[in-house]
Amino acid sequence: MKSKGLAICVMITVWCIAGLMVDGYHRRRAVAQSQAEPIKIRWEKIGVMPFFKGRRSDDTGETIVCPICELSFKSENIKDGGDRAITRYVQEALERRYRDKVIALDAVSRAYQEIPRDDTKDTPRGLAQKAGEALGTDFMIVGALWRYRDRIRDELGSGRGASVAFDMYLIEVSSGRTVWKTKFDETQRPLTEDIRGAKVLIKKGAKWLSADELAQYGIEEVFKKFPL
Repeated sequence: MKSKGLAICVMITVWCIAGLMVDGYHRRRAVAQSQAEPIKIRWEKIGVMPFFKGRRSDDTGETIVCPICELSFKSENIKDGGDRAITRYVQEALERRYRDKVIALDAVSRAYQEIPRDDTKDTPRGLAQKAGEALGTDFMIVGALWRYRDRIRDELGSGRGASVAFDMYLIEVSSGRTVWKTKFDETQRPLTEDIRGAKVLIKKGAKWLSADELAQYGIEEVFKKFPL
């Protein structure tokens, strides 16, 4: 009786192991196929829209379809020139990757300024499409800047670190489709306050960053998953 029970246990164990092996094989095969057959997007030209300034939204997809007039912002959250700086940093990141496939920033600015606009109806997505059509691009990057503050020191020499937050979208000009979206929201903190929040401080050589340096770090991070 005992031998019969033992035999049944052995058979069940063998079935379980075989099932796990088959499951593991299919998982590995699926991973191998996904790595061997990446999704490719054909394109020739891309441009960067001037970043919009606005309030923070919990929904990363909301801003792109919001009328321009609703993108209100508090001036104390965004230092003067922050929107122009981050637009330039995104442009430079794209040029390092794609060189002559990237439309010059001044050409995009001219096209954007010449678009007939109604801020009560026009959305960032719609304006990106219009600018892209005028420039003959396949894609446009649209960004919304929510926070851009330099470090503030208190009388003890600590205070609060630089803080930058933005959303970014890759828009297909022909369809208006959002191909990719991302967000970055980081405030530098000292190691003694929050070890997890101090990751930027560690990665950048254990030094306090300016808002410009933090913005450039943020762009480096989000472009690691850029789909083109």
